[in-house]
Amino acid sequence: MTTRQRVTLILSGLFLTFFIVMIIIIAFNFRDFGIKSAEKRALLTAEVVKSGLTSHMVNNMMDKRSYYIDQIENIDNIKSLWIARAPSVIKQFGGGFNSEIARDEIDKRVLTSGKIEKVMTETASKSTMRMTIPFTASAFGTPNCLKCHSAKEGEVLGAVSMIIDVSDVRGSSLQTLAYTAIFALVIMLLVLLVVNRFLKPYINIFYSIKDVMKAAYNGNYSKRVDGGGLKESKDVANMLNSLLEKLQKVFQEIDKKVYIFVQNKNKEISSDPLVNINNTIDQLSEIYKFKQTIEHDEELEDIYERLAYVFKTKFNIEDFSIIEADTFSGIKKVVYSINGCHCKVEEGVCRADRINMIVDSTIFDNTCPAFEQSDLQYLCIPNSISNELNLIISVVTKTKEENLRIRNLIGLIEDYIATAQPSIVSKKLMQILNKMARVDQLTGMFNRKYLDEFVETAIPQALRTGTPYGILMVDIDFFKMINDTYGHDVGDETIRIISRVIKESIRSSDIAIRFGGEEFIVLLYNCDRAYIKEAAEKIRINFAKQVINAGSTKFSKTLSVGAVMFPEDSESVWKCIKYADISLYHAKEHGRNQVVCFDESLLKGEMKNSF
Repeated sequence: MTTRQRVTLILSGLFLTFFIVMIIIIAFNFRDFGIKSAEKRALLTAEVVKSGLTSHMVNNMMDKRSYYIDQIENIDNIKSLWIARAPSVIKQFGGGFNSEIARDEIDKRVLTSGKIEKVMTETASKSTMRMTIPFTASAFGTPNCLKCHSAKEGEVLGAVSMIIDVSDVRGSSLQTLAYTAIFALVIMLLVLLVVNRFLKPYINIFYSIKDVMKAAYNGNYSKRVDGGGLKESKDVANMLNSLLEKLQKVFQEIDKKVYIFVQNKNKEISSDPLVNINNTIDQLSEIYKFKQTIEHDEELEDIYERLAYVFKTKFNIEDFSIIEADTFSGIKKVVYSINGCHCKVEEGVCRADRINMIVDSTIFDNTCPAFEQSDLQYLCIPNSISNELNLIISVVTKTKEENLRIRNLIGLIEDYIATAQPSIVSKKLMQILNKMARVDQLTGMFNRKYLDEFVETAIPQALRTGTPYGILMVDIDFFKMINDTYGHDVGDETIRIISRVIKESIRSSDIAIRFGGEEFIVLLYNCDRAYIKEAAEKIRINFAKQVINAGSTKFSKTLSVGAVMFPEDSESVWKCIKYADISLYHAKEHGRNQVVCFDESLLKGEMKNSF
């Protein structure tokens, strides 16, 4: 039911109630008025009867009173009239003409009480009123009743009863009620029409405002209020429409300006700009807090931990890996994983990195041959961090539905990665700079600075745990002759060859360092003297097999090795390096192309092979 209908219904109910109450009041008033008119007529008739009877008595004409009573009974609306003498009068004068005695109990009561009684009789066709009025004796006035009657002052001498027809009063009352009702209904209808006409514009603008507000609540600010024909409603509509137009423009501008800060342009857009603004601001707030946090992290691993925390807690991703892909070398490295990487990405195989597109197993079965578990779904998302680095987020799910849920989150995932990109690049650059500061650029081996740091941090721990190291000092025989004969380019190539030979001849736990020029130091982790000899000979023999190109000329070279055992020979690494250098010098002095292990006799210029 509309407001207009409710207002009309309420007004109609009020008018109807008023109409019914008014009719009831008028009906009762008319009935009361009719009864009182009949009472007055009855009292007047009784007074006329009393006066007439008194006249007949005074004039000694009581025997002719019947005619007089009949004439009065013939008066309009008087249906019947009779006289009832009191017992004292009957005793004194007899029963009178036509047995003027009490006819019923009403007459008897009135003759006894001296009080007027009336009885209304209502039928469908007519209404009558029976009224019995007493006559009392009085010595006052004219004539003096006590002169003729043997009675006391105030004693009831008789009563006159009459039945009066009051149907005409009821008829006129009903007629008046009908006219009044018709008139009242006409007035009410006119009032309703006037009120309805007056309220209609205000109700219409109310509904127009309601429709516009409903549309605005649903995000549509383009609807406008219809002001109708009244000046006041037009003014209200113009103000509201002006406000809505401003809101529409402001919300659209804010939505556009805030949205540009979000990297994800494929997110779901709501038709309500307020919802978009709220969602975007919430997203920006979360991303800003994430950005503030990672800017103060010291290591790149900390940033990856932050990303993983967001993926786990914010996106509810249960199984994923974060993979670094070097675009120059092609090397892939898993830097974070929950349940381990489920594919052979570290072997250099990654479809997502190669095509630089999202790889989704739900689109086509066996899309990526490197994935090893056919009962799982996967979603690999590549992200370009810099020219040298790509970051691949590999998400593994158990169902296609979960995979689809994660796919819908790709935009948000990319927002966080884009936010972390500057910090990742910065930390990666610091890693490169640190590595460059500790790595020899020609050979890719660690340099002298790395050795200084290693001695400072790792050697004290080795002493505490009793972990031995074998230390080799390696030097190319007659290296100066290469530079002098073939040039420094060939010399540099020779340095690269020996560095490669050393790397290939030692374990992954061993450390190779370019100590300077053509000299190299090898730290053999947790070994004995037999392994030191074995590793040194392997390096020497493998290098002697290498062919070095110098334009049209090819040649091979040899090297010499000095070996020492830490901490057996000395608890000072630097002293052990000195001993290895002495052993190397001894090898050079005694024919080159050999391995010489340190012995204390070397300090005295003597040689004793202890292996």
